[in-house]
Amino acid sequence: MITLMYDVIIIGSGASGLFLAANLPGMKVLVLEKNERPGKKILLTGGGMCNLTNCDDIPTFLSHFKDKRQSNFLKPALMNFSTEQARRWFEAHGLALLVRDDGKVFPESLHAQSVIDTLLSQARDSGVVFLYSQKVTFLAKDSGCFSVSTDKETYHAVAVVLATGGMSYPATGSTGDGYVLAKGLGHSLVPPTPALVGVSVQDYPFAGLAGNSIRQSLVDFTHKDEPKRYLKAKGDLLFTHDGLSGPVVLNNARYIKKGDVLSVSLVSTENKETARQEILSLFQDSPKKRAYTLIKGLGLFSNLAERILAGQAISKEETCANLSKEQRKNLVSALLDYHFVVSEKKSFSSAMVTAGGLFLDQFDRKTLESRLVPGFFATGEVLDVDGDTGGYNLQSAFSTAMLVARALLSKRA
Repeated sequence: MITLMYDVIIIGSGASGLFLAANLPGMKVLVLEKNERPGKKILLTGGGMCNLTNCDDIPTFLSHFKDKRQSNFLKPALMNFSTEQARRWFEAHGLALLVRDDGKVFPESLHAQSVIDTLLSQARDSGVVFLYSQKVTFLAKDSGCFSVSTDKETYHAVAVVLATGGMSYPATGSTGDGYVLAKGLGHSLVPPTPALVGVSVQDYPFAGLAGNSIRQSLVDFTHKDEPKRYLKAKGDLLFTHDGLSGPVVLNNARYIKKGDVLSVSLVSTENKETARQEILSLFQDSPKKRAYTLIKGLGLFSNLAERILAGQAISKEETCANLSKEQRKNLVSALLDYHFVVSEKKSFSSAMVTAGGLFLDQFDRKTLESRLVPGFFATGEVLDVDGDTGGYNLQSAFSTAMLVARALLSKRA
């Protein structure tokens, strides 16, 4: 016999689960969390400072997701709860915000825990019950009621919301549990892969430069044995101990495969061919200047300039006049098209988000209710939705959660 029936059971207390719990006033809500505390992944976002959203308008925001299919699916959620509305929501609930010049939004404290505390406080004020260290092992619906079993107990609810996240940062509890539960209800899965993640590079020559970056590098991405690039992108590039990271790599990692060639400009440019002619002219017009001084003047930091010259067997003291035409040509190619071959994409343990997830066509984009199982909803990263770095994924979590909240509240009314 069922002794206690909840209006809603939320599985997972990450960004979307907590935000949903904070926006269901007057409902009997239970949150089940496998970890010993909520929001473990939130604590890692934005380097621990939590870049919770940004100032983009809706069209610009949606352009930062993988494809039109994803952006079309997310549009109702963003129309319902935009970045501006998210900022107002947090401020109205006592969280002071800091808006940077680049439009990224952080808690004024620059501590992710402040965001968690705000969400928890609001949820608890609404009477939400949180149970921790309870991993959901089974989910089923029978006679209009959901049964949700953990390793400790079975709970019952009229509606269930899956907010388990994907598979990124598995140490925080994101280990794909939600996929198994949804598949048990008949849902399909787009195979998950790491996204917003760096790459390792074959025969990597710049390990000693780890931590240094290039502003606004222009990168051509080419698949192995394919002459034509599949992508061109511009953004900051970061050297790591064994490869490359930074926004220009992270935001396109969803497309990168082993063996891909990344042709990187080590100087900021809008057009490589135009820059090629301009740099060659600089060599021609500066015969007495050291090549080292010239390329540093293009924006290269000292250690990188030295490594590039050494790679071309050019002395740090060599003047431009002493370089042959072939040496100049090769040096400019190294500056504008330095080739890195991807040995592997980093794993889920390093990935900020997951590409892939629950098949979007099986959910109503206006409510996020399952088309297969009425009363079952999914929100946040467990869905096949992944955005760029810069507050896009957290805002997506908040917007999809709010869409579900309003759908649940309207059902009750």
